[in-house]
Amino acid sequence: MNTAQIAELFKQYVDDSDLTFMDDATKVNFLNLGWRELTFKAAESDSNLFGTSQNYININADTLDLAAPGATGNAIMGSAPVADRLYRLMRVARSDAGTGLARYYLQASNSLVEMRNGVNRYMLRGTQLLFSEQADSCLVEYVGFPTEPFTVGNTATGGGVYLNEIATYYGDLIALMACKHYQIKDFAANPVLMAQLAMRKNELDSYLMTGRSWNQNNNVVGTDEATYY
Repeated sequence: MNTAQIAELFKQYVDDSDLTFMDDATKVNFLNLGWRELTFKAAESDSNLFGTSQNYININADTLDLAAPGATGNAIMGSAPVADRLYRLMRVARSDAGTGLARYYLQASNSLVEMRNGVNRYMLRGTQLLFSEQADSCLVEYVGFPTEPFTVGNTATGGGVYLNEIATYYGDLIALMACKHYQIKDFAANPVLMAQLAMRKNELDSYLMTGRSWNQNNNVVGTDEATYY
């Protein structure tokens, strides 16, 4: 399902197909709430679904602000990320500035003291990526996704856009989760809708636990940072 199809389903579910009780901006807000709930759930079950990376060059410091990296690379945190917003940091490597390929991976630290006393270590504190030594270039591998993909334009009839593979098969879950938030505002629960929501969430759980290819279930992990060391 694309964004416009999901938006239309949401309007039908809340019995407000002509947006009598909510304007377009409010509709988009509810849909983005549903999207975030679905993606957070999917990412916790299988981090590989949203794995991505960004390369940063000419850092020449022991700190990199991922919300405002300047000319070193794209922001992935803060108020206006340029690339997919960081949800969970997976691993960090010193990289080749020319190719962007990892030269060697750094060890994650749990505290500032551990990081400062170690060698080839890093930690994320707020939006600051801290290094135990001065870094030149680094590759940041992370779980990330856009947090507000629904807009007034792409939810209009004929304006729908593709989101991702999960939304293609489970786009109705976005609409159902958006309806759940709408019901909070409306002070009225729909038992049939909530039963459908529970059933589709169970189906998504089963799909993610099985894996997207046959016999993949033993390889699916929610947070696999620890397996890299």
